[in-house]
Amino acid sequence: MTITEHPLVESYLAAVARETAGLSPERRNELLADLEEHIAVTLAEESASGDDGIRTVLTRLGDPRTIAATALGDELPTPQVSRGRTLALLGLLAVTGPLTIFGPLLGGPALIGAIWWLWAAPQWRNRDKAIATAAALVPPLFAVSQWVVPAGTLNFGLGAFIPVLLAVLLLPAAAGVHLLRSARRLS
Repeated sequence: MTITEHPLVESYLAAVARETAGLSPERRNELLADLEEHIAVTLAEESASGDDGIRTVLTRLGDPRTIAATALGDELPTPQVSRGRTLALLGLLAVTGPLTIFGPLLGGPALIGAIWWLWAAPQWRNRDKAIATAAALVPPLFAVSQWVVPAGTLNFGLGAFIPVLLAVLLLPAAAGVHLLRSARRLS
């Protein structure tokens, strides 16, 4: 039996686990592992093995309710994410490509709104948001490049222009698919 398997230590850790039921499972497990390690190190340093020595170490560590209150205060509440809002954002993101190319007066505001909404949404990591933003910005950059570059300098020919245009139009939709998969993976 290791020192952390002592009934007093097990009872203490069980009390902390009960009090931190509101934490996410990952955070609660991390907290309990940290406490167990701290208790083991402290007991080893003080050569405390009897019930009185263990009680002293646990008392100095603090009341399980206090530890739980501190841990619960540190954790941000998990945001509630509506599936409908997520799908609406992904739909808006998908149509920004064609709108930006074929209707810039609608596409510009739609693109700005989609990017703003994307960065305000809590369900994705910043990496996923950056990927989607970059993909959503390709159509307007492509459109601007067609206006800015003098005619004849970029001569794709019709055979190359159509696949490039299709790729540009589909990139925001691909970004939406990436975000959908990412949201499922993170939830």
